[in-house]
Amino acid sequence: MKTSITIFVSGAKRLREHRMRLKALANNMNAENRLKGKKISLNMFSYMNLGDNQADYNDFIENQADIVLYIIEDRIGDKTRDEFILASKSFRKTGTPRMYVFLKEHETKTDEIREVEQLVNEHCDSYYIEYSNLEDLETKVKERLNQEIDKLEGNSSQSPKKKIRGLRIGLIASIMAIILLLFALVGKNDVTMLLVGGGSALNCLTEYEGVRESHFLDDAINLPVPTKASWPIISGEFLHQHALRSNDNGKRFYPIALSAMEATDEDFLMMANKEQFTSKCSVLGLHLGEDTLTIYVKKNYQNPIIDGKTSITTRELASFIRDVTGTNIALYTTDEGSGTLTYYRRFLEPYGVDISKSTLGNQIERFSDQTPKSKIRKDETPYIMFGSRYYVAKEVYKSGDCRAISITREDGTAISKPIYLYFAGYNTDNGTCYQIPGKMTTLLKQINPEFGNIIKHDKLPRDNERVIVYMDQYLNNN
Repeated sequence: MKTSITIFVSGAKRLREHRMRLKALANNMNAENRLKGKKISLNMFSYMNLGDNQADYNDFIENQADIVLYIIEDRIGDKTRDEFILASKSFRKTGTPRMYVFLKEHETKTDEIREVEQLVNEHCDSYYIEYSNLEDLETKVKERLNQEIDKLEGNSSQSPKKKIRGLRIGLIASIMAIILLLFALVGKNDVTMLLVGGGSALNCLTEYEGVRESHFLDDAINLPVPTKASWPIISGEFLHQHALRSNDNGKRFYPIALSAMEATDEDFLMMANKEQFTSKCSVLGLHLGEDTLTIYVKKNYQNPIIDGKTSITTRELASFIRDVTGTNIALYTTDEGSGTLTYYRRFLEPYGVDISKSTLGNQIERFSDQTPKSKIRKDETPYIMFGSRYYVAKEVYKSGDCRAISITREDGTAISKPIYLYFAGYNTDNGTCYQIPGKMTTLLKQINPEFGNIIKHDKLPRDNERVIVYMDQYLNNN
């Protein structure tokens, strides 16, 4: 079990007293937690520990920090801004460090304060936490750090990355058993498209007129799994061993990952033969669109936070969840590892709200877009579904039993999660092209006819050796 949380305090160097108070706070919390029998310790660092080299700060933030606390009084300096953007990029790529922004309260919003708001909205997808004085800052930092400690103690002994890997391995094992059966049922001579991933991504795909009007999905097999479990299927040893041994370019089953999140290179390399995979293939990605986070609330349920509104901010959503926690309203979320749930948690975390079974108990349940109305309504019990534009229990929504409320940032812009389609392109023609099955070519043309001018004889030109190559570049360069 992870027994420590590494924290970096960022902000103007003149805020020395703030850093000293927070360092003392961490020491006091460690002493208190030892007396309570808690094993988690807080290790807090700032520029005072790392010297005067900005490169050392950046390396610490990117590679060692679990959490970065940004303390801002009235404006954000260039160095702090750069550290903020660096941490944000690292979080989107690896899930760490988590970021908390503490901004001193002001009676009027200056241009500098608006700049901070814009920066947080663009790079953190959350909101800052206001504090009135040093004592209030300590109180609010302590509250967030205690939540981090409780969350870590409530988890298993695995690290977050290992837990995700375990989730993937478990789901992949189940899928492998299904594949063995499918081999016997479908046959070995033709390419069968295997759509693996989240329902919101599949629903987004079918919004394309060419796909909707074709019989492509009738011939494909759809295996619904959470987004984070769909990526490794592309590079799974079992699915690709036939393709890697021969030159038939992925005959039999050809997996396509439908993802409600953007993947990183590492997401496709969670297996022992990754060198073999990358020597033979690249992962081709296509951005299908954006999916707006949307909650669906039973129509006759009244609450002053949502009454008469078609959209609410993340701050209002957090207040709404606090309002209904412990009441008889049922809360429905998508599966663990899904892009939708991952995004909700990311935006609610800065407000100290956690929509998980461990926090909300039996009040929270799972739903899918195929969940029947009888499983949601439950004797007219009020409910809320944490879904998206493309993902809701269809039978419930079509019956008119609930109303949609989109989620926005504080500036009113909608919060969206990207929808991607990933598949393997096999190196051919002395490494100058990617080969894909004819059925994949057909699908791409149904999504965008322009691909007909780019893909020749089921081949795309190969101009780099990255693990993930986004096909948007072909459209932009055409």
